Parts: sequence; structure tokens; C-alpha cells
Amino acid sequence: MEEHQSGEGGNIGKAFDGTNEVPFTKKRKLSVSQSPQMDALKTIYASLGGPEWTRQNNWLYNDHECCEWQGLTCKGDNVKILELSQNNLRGRLDDPILVDAFAKLGPTLEQLWISENAITGNLPSIFANESVFPHLNIIDVGSNQLRGSLHPAFAKRATPFSYLDTSGNQLTSYYRYNNSNNNDQGESSVVDDWPMSSPLPHVHVAPSLLTKPQCTHLVSLAMHHAEANGGWTMDRHKAYKTTDVDIAICGDKILDSCNDHLRTTILPLMARLFKVSLVDLVIEDLFLAKYSAGKGQQRMLSKHTDDSELSFVITLNDGFKGGGTRFINDDTTVAPNCGGGAFFCGHRLHSGVEVVEGERYILAGFVRVYPSTPKGVARLDCILKETKG
Repeated sequence: MEEHQSGEGGNIGKAFDGTNEVPFTKKRKLSVSQSPQMDALKTIYASLGGPEWTRQNNWLYNDHECCEWQGLTCKGDNVKILELSQNNLRGRLDDPILVDAFAKLGPTLEQLWISENAITGNLPSIFANESVFPHLNIIDVGSNQLRGSLHPAFAKRATPFSYLDTSGNQLTSYYRYNNSNNNDQGESSVVDDWPMSSPLPHVHVAPSLLTKPQCTHLVSLAMHHAEANGGWTMDRHKAYKTTDVDIAICGDKILDSCNDHLRTTILPLMARLFKVSLVDLVIEDLFLAKYSAGKGQQRMLSKHTDDSELSFVITLNDGFKGGGTRFINDDTTVAPNCGGGAFFCGHRLHSGVEVVEGERYILAGFVRVYPSTPKGVARLDCILKETKG
């Protein structure tokens, strides 16, 4: 997840009068606000535990210069950026009072950074409403305590977000099995007899997960999205960057196709292979990545581990040389043919093998396991211990 910090840290609950630190309670002006945005900022402060924030310099101190408050970037009197990441924010993001407050910032807000806090609830769909937030192009709510299904409006937005990070939450744009709906059974019976090889413990290779036309369709949609939105992204993953498109924000056609594959094949098969409950699996990140032997292009991915408990990589084309997933400690490479995929524990050290000719396209997914029973907890613990070996 991308780090984004602004301003200098300050003493909690203190202001500076030029000689001595003075508690804010003695310095703050709490007069009637001068604008709807001022009202909104006060509500955000109150609703997200402002008095306990790690950095809160100048908040509520000077009603006439709120753009000097910690974490705000303005143009004139209009708030453009709100940056409160890693700041001990606590509260429900979908609280109607808080939602209304953010909406008052909507006409001018361009970037919202509130990652790595303790915010709960769901991500309100209003943030995807371009009539309310016409200029909002960056949202980072990663690594909070959000939970639920991300509203389809985030994927169907006419102007896609340039950056949308919801990772590190139990929040997903993707299909998730719902055990309260008897009609939502995935396709578990279809995958019971799927041909499979397992070259290593908790590393499984399955052929023919997707047909060649299905693979070609996904690559075509991704390429169209990249061409229409300034190219492939290369900075979504901070430590180990990939050349990719984020499925969650690149349009409903590719999202619907991927959700169908997740429902019918990928997640039911993953649940069977790792002997975990389907209800416990949540897609945290899904992206279509490109590796190319062309000059100046990304040819490989260095050794790393994923944050997710489980991961998968599905090959989407042929006609290239090289490529595959190499598991470092075992000196083993798996390279499924077009439509085939590898499923593995994300904590296993691995790399993307260099492509030496042509272009390789893959669909990659990070899958979190949130055990819903004691048996599930024990099973996940077993997978992780056996992977560490």
C-alpha cells in the first residue's frame, strides 16, 4: 500500500504559544463556523475521535484558517486534500452524520487518505457519486476495520479513480460466498474432480480454469481500459510493483466476468484445495498484470511474499517464452499453460520468472482467509506453519 504523509507530527492535545506548550482546551476557538466545509470538518473531527488523534495540530484552533489544520491542503478556502493516515481515527465511516459531513467537502475534494486507522463500518457508495464528488480521484482507506461488499458504483463510475485502495479490510468488490443464501452455492460440485498437480505442499496447479476465448476477452478488456486511462498502472503495490490494471476500478464488464469466474471455479476450487470454508475466503486484490520482453518494460518480479494467506496466478495467453512462478526456497517453477493457474500460500517466498520473448498476461489474486469457526482457525494455522516449514 502506498504511503502518503503530510505535514509534521505534533504533540497530542497541545498547542504552542511561542514560549510554552498550552493545552488546546485553553487555546481553541469554538465559535460558529463560517462555511459548510468548516462545519463538515468539525463533524469529521468529532465523529472520528479527534481528541485522541496522533496528529491534530491546529484543529479547531482558528476558525478562520482551517486550511492550516494538520492534514488539510486547500486552494483558497476550498479543501482539496484530506490526509489523516496513521492518525488513530476511530468511528463508523458509514455513520449518516459523518457521510453528510464528507458530502459537504464533496464539491472540491480531490484526495482522501485515511488508511491505517481503526475506522469501522462500510465504505459509503456516495464516494463514488460524481455529482457529489466531481473531482475525487484518490481514495485510500486501506488497513482499517471496514467490512462488507463494496458497492458496484465504485467499479461503474464514469471516470475511474486514479487510485482506490481498500486492502487490509474485510471489504471486497468481488464475489463472496454468502452462506445465508441457499441459492448462492458457487459451483462446488463442478470442481470436485478437477485435474490437479501439487508439486509442493500448499502449491497446486490446475489446467483449463478458463477457456482461451475467456482469457483473450479479459486481456482485451484490460488493454482497452489501459488505453483509455493513460496506460497501465505501475505503482499500486508499494514494495514489489507490477504493471497492471486494478479489476475493481476498470469497468463493470471485466469485473462482472471476473466475478463469474470467482463464483463458478476459482474460489470453490481454492476452498477444496486448501480444505477451508468457502465462506471464509475474501478477495483482497485482483489485478491483470503484464510482463514484456520489450525494451524498458517490466520483464519479471523479484522474490517476495504476499500479505494474503492465499494467492493465485492464472495464465491468460501463450506465445511468449519464459515466465512462470518460482518458489525460491524449493527451487521449483510452475508455469501453467493458457487458462491454467497456480494456487499457493501467499506467505511462501516466490518470484515472477523473467519473460525473455513476447508478452505474458496473468490474472493475479490475493485472497484473505477470515476463519468463522475454531476449526477454521486451526486449519489456517496449520497451512501457515506447514508453509514456513
